[in-house]
Amino acid sequence: MLLRALKLITTVWLTLLVLVACGGGGSPSPAASGLKAIATESTVTISWDMVSGVEYWIFYAPTSVVPASTASMGGWIGLPGGVSMINVTSPYVASGLTNGVSYSFSVNGRTGGGPGGPGTTPVTATPMLAGSTWSLGSATDARELRSAMFGSSYVAAGASGAMYSSTDGATWSAINYTTSSNLNGASYFGTYKLVGDAGLVLVSSDAVTWTAQTSGTTQNLYAVASNSINLTVAVGANGTIITSPDGITWSAAVTSPATSNALYGVTYSSATGTWVAVGAAGTVLRSTDGLNWTAVTSNVVTDLRGVTYGASAFVAVGSSGTVLSSADGSTWTSQVSPLAMDLKAVTYGTQLVAVGAGGNVMTSTDAVTWTASAATGTTSNLNAIVRGTLAYVSIGAAGTNLLAK
Repeated sequence: MLLRALKLITTVWLTLLVLVACGGGGSPSPAASGLKAIATESTVTISWDMVSGVEYWIFYAPTSVVPASTASMGGWIGLPGGVSMINVTSPYVASGLTNGVSYSFSVNGRTGGGPGGPGTTPVTATPMLAGSTWSLGSATDARELRSAMFGSSYVAAGASGAMYSSTDGATWSAINYTTSSNLNGASYFGTYKLVGDAGLVLVSSDAVTWTAQTSGTTQNLYAVASNSINLTVAVGANGTIITSPDGITWSAAVTSPATSNALYGVTYSSATGTWVAVGAAGTVLRSTDGLNWTAVTSNVVTDLRGVTYGASAFVAVGSSGTVLSSADGSTWTSQVSPLAMDLKAVTYGTQLVAVGAGGNVMTSTDAVTWTASAATGTTSNLNAIVRGTLAYVSIGAAGTNLLAK
């Protein structure tokens, strides 16, 4: 089997070499113009000026191994970690790349089945983990956005009933649902769920049509999360915890600690089978079923505003740059934060990303060492962050929205 695979690879290389050097009765094409490469997470999108009648080939590999010359592209074939593709069109997406590695790209072409011409002067690009570079979108409106989620599209919601959706995290459209209530928390599994002041719960299957549900509480709800199986938990003012198997029928948690502290964040870890809720004055609650909750010691008295699970740990963030981590939700350790301002939310995709006051963002791949991101383009407070398809979206004050690919 291995011998057959090697023979196939050798055949492909030889075919490419013949095409590059000899071709048929046609002629080589001049090097393509306008070559550009834009890096995102694990991918680079390459574009160039297409000319009618030209068949284009693309060659790329780690910059460290590519030849200096593109006069003939034969030397670019079979490079370690390299790819050569025949008959491609612009734009071309190179995927499965290693983040943090510089890649070089060149394109050549032929006409009438002839040999390949010279390659373009190479362009380089380095894919990076999403969350490293941010772009600022146009403000949705003047209202504060407080919550965000991702299903088949992004949904952002906030003060005085602000509700918006986006298919790409860059262009947003107002959702046609009217409420004057503040919408503070969001979660998606099967359906979109928003929670807000006075016990408001809204549910939608398509992010277009929304239905208010009876939550059984008049307390303000600040956050909601799902175990992606059969339970959704919402938390809020005065230690409120309510649960639902479907987002429609809600009831109070069976047991919860006697606390009047507000709960601002909640999450579930399928890796540990554990729920964690966090809140005012360092409050941390833990549950193995989402119904029965116990208080655990956080060793901090600052407000904890957000919590998630990623990089094999629960991570909670809060006031004055507070960052806590825990492997099991029971024992918590304070971590050094590069930011001293309030942190409002944290999530995980391929790395942990926390956002907060003044448009500040910080990231971590291990829940211990954190790095402040470069300028995000805004000084507005960021209140929520969500991971979509190879991208993060963060939203905040005055309709602020950021996208990181």
